[in-house]
Amino acid sequence: MTDLYLSLRIVNILRETEDTFTYQLETTDGEPLQYKPGQFLTFLINLHGIEFRRSYSFSTTPGIDALPAVTVRRRQNGEISRHILHDWKVGDVVTSLLPSGRFTHDTLQTTPRDIVMMAAGSGISPVYSLLKYILEAEPTARVTLLYSNTSPETAIFREAVEALQTRYPRTFTLIHFYSSGTSHEMPVYRRLSNIVLEPLINTRLHYDRRLAQFYFCGPPEYMRMIQLTLTFMGFDATQLHKENFVVDTEGKRKHAAIPTDASPREVTLLYHGEAHILHVPGNETLLHAAQAQGLHLPYSCKGGVCGSCTAACTEGSVFMSVNEVLTDAEIKQGLILTCVSYITSDKAVVRW
Repeated sequence: MTDLYLSLRIVNILRETEDTFTYQLETTDGEPLQYKPGQFLTFLINLHGIEFRRSYSFSTTPGIDALPAVTVRRRQNGEISRHILHDWKVGDVVTSLLPSGRFTHDTLQTTPRDIVMMAAGSGISPVYSLLKYILEAEPTARVTLLYSNTSPETAIFREAVEALQTRYPRTFTLIHFYSSGTSHEMPVYRRLSNIVLEPLINTRLHYDRRLAQFYFCGPPEYMRMIQLTLTFMGFDATQLHKENFVVDTEGKRKHAAIPTDASPREVTLLYHGEAHILHVPGNETLLHAAQAQGLHLPYSCKGGVCGSCTAACTEGSVFMSVNEVLTDAEIKQGLILTCVSYITSDKAVVRW
């Protein structure tokens, strides 16, 4: 292992649905993989002589599952996911960045509170990882999962999640949403919408609304609907936790404002105990400038939506053209996304 990369061996491959597989992993040096529930791995994949980076969430939970694993669903017209499902085999060694992601449950409480989790399709992966952890580590919480799929057959981890409802009958409620199909297992609801979500949330809250926490992951429109609905209902931004999955980073970059001043800024990067002084044009992102000057820094999406490139600006000022990850409080603390950050002061210090 290096400070930046992991070498991982595929130990086992589990078929979850017709188009979804889980890859159980171990480190090639035998050291345990340190990660938090809800985080992800960014894999470096060489295809046609080009390096691609793709992030996949852990569906496992440290301390509960014996081996760490990520779950991959084949995307329509998704060349990388198709390559993984077709070519990755047991015994193969793959390379990833260190575990990353801010979709975590870091503060456990003994005071009873409500935790509402919402997942659509493959968005269940990080939610399932968190769900197992919360049910075990915070037994006073009342947990509800709203799980949306096309049909029971396409629902990843359906039987495992239903088993959790049996195991934790007093603290966990599972509500399925199936948009199509004729199964006898069809639920009351077909689609989660704002009209359905608001009254459903009100009926699921048992404790102080100010203590409630919400975790959600799924397609962009689904996430937007949930965030707008919960905000309209009066919940604070600190109560909402989202994980961006399938995102149009290219579209976001095209519509983002970019500084026009190309004047060079002096930036000191403090990474893994080493200091690097760069001269970064004002109209170039910090990540791009660092890569151009031979530095290898963590990143994945390059669109301000995954958080893999998060660092802290401890001196100077920065403009972020896109931010789908950091909260206002985190920005006030100096956290930045280097892939969309432009230095606006003459000098700056950025550390990891």
